[in-house]
Amino acid sequence: MNDAVLARVMDSPNMPTLPAVAVRILELTSRRDVELAEIAKVIENDPAIATRVLKTVNSSFYGLNRRVGSIRQALAYLGMETVKGLVLGFSLARTFDDDDVIFDFDEYWKRSIFAASAARALASMLRLEDPDEAFVAALVRDLGMVALWRHFGDRYLQILDLSNGDHRSLPDLERRHFEVDHAEIGAGMLEGWNFPSNIVDVVLLHHQGTSVTAQSENLRRVILLADHVVESLIGDPDRAQAALRRYEEDAALWFDVRRGTVLAALRSITEHAWELAAMFEVSKATDVDIEGLLEEADRQRRSTKVGGPTAKDPDPTDTVTGLPDRTRFQDDFVACFQDDRPTSVLLVAVDGMRELNRDGGPGTGDAALSRASRAMMRASQELCGDAVRGYRFVGAELAIIVQDETIDRITHLADRIRAAVRLAPLTDDRLGLKTLGVSIGIAIRGSQDGLQTPDEVLRASMMALSEARRHGGGEIAFHTPDSATGLVA
Repeated sequence: MNDAVLARVMDSPNMPTLPAVAVRILELTSRRDVELAEIAKVIENDPAIATRVLKTVNSSFYGLNRRVGSIRQALAYLGMETVKGLVLGFSLARTFDDDDVIFDFDEYWKRSIFAASAARALASMLRLEDPDEAFVAALVRDLGMVALWRHFGDRYLQILDLSNGDHRSLPDLERRHFEVDHAEIGAGMLEGWNFPSNIVDVVLLHHQGTSVTAQSENLRRVILLADHVVESLIGDPDRAQAALRRYEEDAALWFDVRRGTVLAALRSITEHAWELAAMFEVSKATDVDIEGLLEEADRQRRSTKVGGPTAKDPDPTDTVTGLPDRTRFQDDFVACFQDDRPTSVLLVAVDGMRELNRDGGPGTGDAALSRASRAMMRASQELCGDAVRGYRFVGAELAIIVQDETIDRITHLADRIRAAVRLAPLTDDRLGLKTLGVSIGIAIRGSQDGLQTPDEVLRASMMALSEARRHGGGEIAFHTPDSATGLVA
């Protein structure tokens, strides 16, 4: 962790702030002599929060036998920790209720709510930790993601794209590109908000393996199990079975819980998570096919027992562009650093992809990306021949690797690519003839400019691309440590 980077992010004016009602609740609940009536009064002074708390308390999520009509009754029946957890959750949801759709808050809250539901259910089942403390810890564990996005903007969205939906890889990518990860930032935020130290500790360590131990290690392991549940139920389908196996194995290893017991919990976790999601106004896009998930798990277990065939390596070719994919890019890019030859990387992003998909309908974005990639490769090969290599990077971004070219030639290449894409419009039934544009970020590895490792060069190119996009698109930006990132065309 880089303390200077951590301090810079924590001091950023764009950092999320906790609403007054949540701040006051944390202050009151930290006092041993606090009266429930004091807490109830603070919550009741925020009618929106109070209404959502009562609605949730009376839902099947808590399964009370009688209806609760006031915050005081809720505190009496469910206790201070439960109500505090709900107030904090709804307060944070309101804090992050941003009209800017660039960051996928719906997906963020869905993951957080499923984790919170799983953590509460597992803590109740294991009877080792306070279920409501587990609920709060799981709900806030990824807060640092929002802070990193608020501070780094498009550069953080690029990191999310690079993770390709693999949440477990995110901290490593964050540290490589920003020298700090979302767990460290989230723990710093919670500590500043006077959250209990054991929850702060769990958030800090929630991506660490068993080589570390938290103040409340059982609580941390409950949160780790909840993360496995999230990846199994609503994560990337290709990784769901692996996550399910981790959930089974870790539950057995850490808590001696049988496979049937932990799998049976998935049904109630899902049901309660969707009910809680409605309280947070998170849309239910698709149902979770638990039966299909469990049937596939059983099939794979049987296949493994009889020595079934191993999976083949994935095809390294991107189906949309026909170019090698990001995995091949990473392998080839690292290989370029085995000698001292100057190596350039150009990241080429199709501008206005969100509007293309919105106005043109399904498939329009892919068609635009395919069109742009063909124009990019044609222009690149005309200027540099077979020395240039093109790739599908992530999202709407393409990549070019070139070796042994001067800065002037690389800048000329970027200009040729931009012009070629502009001269190859997309023909669409709904949009008609649509001129495409690209933003391009450039970084060059050389002996004098300070960029000597693959991570340094890639990070510099991503910063340059972010700079080009910041000016409205259609721009080219170049970056080296010797000079500030700036537009070159």
